[in-house]
Amino acid sequence: MPSVKRSHSRSASRCEAARWLFAVGLLVVLAACSDSGPPVSPPSEEKEIPLPPPPSVDPVPEAVAYPESLLCPEPPGTDARCGTPYVPANALTEEELAARYSAGLNAWRYEGTRGACAGCHSPDAIELARVGYTDADLRRRAVTHVDEARASAIIELVRVVRQRHGMTRLLHPARFRPLQPAYEPFAARTPGLPVHDSAAQSERDEAFMDHLVGDRKLLWATGRIDSLAKARQAYDELHAIDLRHLRLGLPFDHLAEDGFHGNEHRSVFEWFPDLASSPRAAVREEWYQRVDAYLSQPTDQNLWGYYDAAKDLTECNPDLGGARLEDYPRACEWMRLKYRSLQVFQHMLRHGTHRHPDFLVDVDSSGGTPRIPDHLEKVIARNPIWETGDHLRIQPLARSAQTACNATNHPCTLLPPIIDQTIHDTPSYTEARIKQSQVFQQTWFVMSFLRDPALLYEGDSFATFIGDYLESVLLPFYDVHHAFVFAKMAVEKSSAQGWMEAEGFRAGTGKLASVRTFSFKQLRDNFSPPPSGNRRRPVHDRMFANFARMFIYLVEEDLTRTGEVFDRTEVLYAVRFMRTWILRLEGAEDADINARVRSIEALAAAARELRTEANRRENPGTGLQPNNRWGEFTAPYGG
Repeated sequence: MPSVKRSHSRSASRCEAARWLFAVGLLVVLAACSDSGPPVSPPSEEKEIPLPPPPSVDPVPEAVAYPESLLCPEPPGTDARCGTPYVPANALTEEELAARYSAGLNAWRYEGTRGACAGCHSPDAIELARVGYTDADLRRRAVTHVDEARASAIIELVRVVRQRHGMTRLLHPARFRPLQPAYEPFAARTPGLPVHDSAAQSERDEAFMDHLVGDRKLLWATGRIDSLAKARQAYDELHAIDLRHLRLGLPFDHLAEDGFHGNEHRSVFEWFPDLASSPRAAVREEWYQRVDAYLSQPTDQNLWGYYDAAKDLTECNPDLGGARLEDYPRACEWMRLKYRSLQVFQHMLRHGTHRHPDFLVDVDSSGGTPRIPDHLEKVIARNPIWETGDHLRIQPLARSAQTACNATNHPCTLLPPIIDQTIHDTPSYTEARIKQSQVFQQTWFVMSFLRDPALLYEGDSFATFIGDYLESVLLPFYDVHHAFVFAKMAVEKSSAQGWMEAEGFRAGTGKLASVRTFSFKQLRDNFSPPPSGNRRRPVHDRMFANFARMFIYLVEEDLTRTGEVFDRTEVLYAVRFMRTWILRLEGAEDADINARVRSIEALAAAARELRTEANRRENPGTGLQPNNRWGEFTAPYGG
């Protein structure tokens, strides 16, 4: 069933009369036991698909531990949004499991109306099993794509997967948000505000601030960094934060949105594509061989085995309810990015882990452990989440009248009517799509940042690497989140291992006294603080003042210890600029900070330059950002 918002089916007859009769009997029984109408003719010529072995019971590395608040309540049946979990007393036999799995997976792969379920979902519906969708929701969505018999077979496939994986508790469809750090976001104080509402964003931003200050008690957010020892402490505290377990105020997407449950759920703010990726006819068998290899043994290597092949072996399904696929190339591209992202997530969900699949598991390690800097093209291709969000930055769903959509300098991702109609029009058609594009970027960029806070392998763009797009989508309402991202990113860039000698604009990453540690693209003219009088304002000011203090102390220490600098001129621009923050944010200059800056001037002048002229020449425009805006800081500080 494509996109819990989708669902599909299978094709013609096979051989042996006995096997055919078995399939007929099974599907008739399934349909008869459902709450649907009379059974329809069963699919014919269906391939028998063997039931995979039971999942491993070995301990899971970095295992998830979902809180009770995210689970469907007990006993089953007490929440109308939740389906039936696996009940051991009602277990199917191994023979029943095998028969229903084969029939269900054939239905799952059937190219019905607008494609196959498998083209918008995981290979075996594991996400629909783990998240507690009801049979009624599954059937309602499925029958828009397949017949009743196949819809029943798909529902039974979900039951099989729940039993096979021992899913006695299910995740709540309206509460679970894939990859949400610490499982749940902070809530807005005002109930009922939509996720994109500016007041709601500010309220959640305030809750995040309270967490950093009151719960985590970060020196960077609470104190005054006025010594090298405190600078080291603040830096180490930020570096130690595992972002996957840091509760944020940004609510990530639900797995699925469904307007049946209310107008607020008419949204593309979800994981499922709703435009299927179907195997090309000539390579269908090869495609499903790769998928079956994964289902039989769902390792990282087998995941990449079908994931990598999707680019060439699959394509957007052309059935768009009467629209022409060639009129919607950007929608096709975006939906395929969503599909690839979902494959990575379902793998993590399947294994119950926070651990991202190993990008380089299939790379020859005879010469030592493979390194991401040496295989960037492969890693970026296997890392689709940032690109999925970036697609809507470049070509959003809609634009304001001042920059109306056009095919040249203001492209848009226009959706086929059958998909576009699933999005609400509140407060207007255009504004709803603008807001959904913005919210999607916010969460998918932050989702990527949580795993790669130095933004080392999210894409090939320098602007992506320096965090320009991530910072800009957080402003102006997630001000404290932005301050945290800004500080954490600089800490992670300066502490990255194995990147100093990387190619291109990434060279120099992993050193404090390096231009790669700093970017002020969004701060050059304005810190974008909360309004005066807002209780976030003094904390926001303190965060940026302490950022300047921390890095001035640490850059001085790095220069003293190593006698080396990566891009002397640009590092000095950064230090001179940060010195001015103290007066701007604290109201007075600091004599000790001024002394540290004078020391840095002397140390940098004598330091060995690590950035080569060749690197500068081959990577123009990659100095301190924004480019060519540092004229007032060219003179050494002599204070």
